[in-house]
Amino acid sequence: MKPKNKKPNGYPLPQRTVLYSRKKTLRPIPEIGKKYHCFDDGKITFSRHYIIEVIEVLGQMAFKRKYPKLFKVWIDESKDCYWLYSRSTDKFVVAKDITESASPIQVFVRTKQGGWFSISESPLYCGRLDITGDLWNYLVKNIDDFSYTEEEKERLIKSNVID
Repeated sequence: MKPKNKKPNGYPLPQRTVLYSRKKTLRPIPEIGKKYHCFDDGKITFSRHYIIEVIEVLGQMAFKRKYPKLFKVWIDESKDCYWLYSRSTDKFVVAKDITESASPIQVFVRTKQGGWFSISESPLYCGRLDITGDLWNYLVKNIDDFSYTEEEKERLIKSNVID
């Protein structure tokens, strides 16, 4: 009788490796009426930066009743983008882009890593929410890596500061 942990040629079976940590670091839940930095498509650059204002924060059932189409979008997106969106979210954060008046509302849900990423009926309006300001601070700290003049650097930072 052959041992179960051996291949037929006698070598041990390879150990399963973990590709990423399953430990989540849950980012705080955004507050209604506050403004936050956001980055289009999750790319952390000045050209992809915009500012959102939180309109409402809803639980799952309240969101499902108020926004049934977007709830369906979330269900579909969480299946299609299984590597990004968590299969469950504690809150749905409804926000509007204050830098562009024509954009539709965005709804942010939890990611697998515990952060916030938006869903939308249009794939053009999806972004990563920076609740703690860490991403914005990192970008400003490394502004010298970009080829901006001193005046452009100063203008970029001043025009995007949240009050």
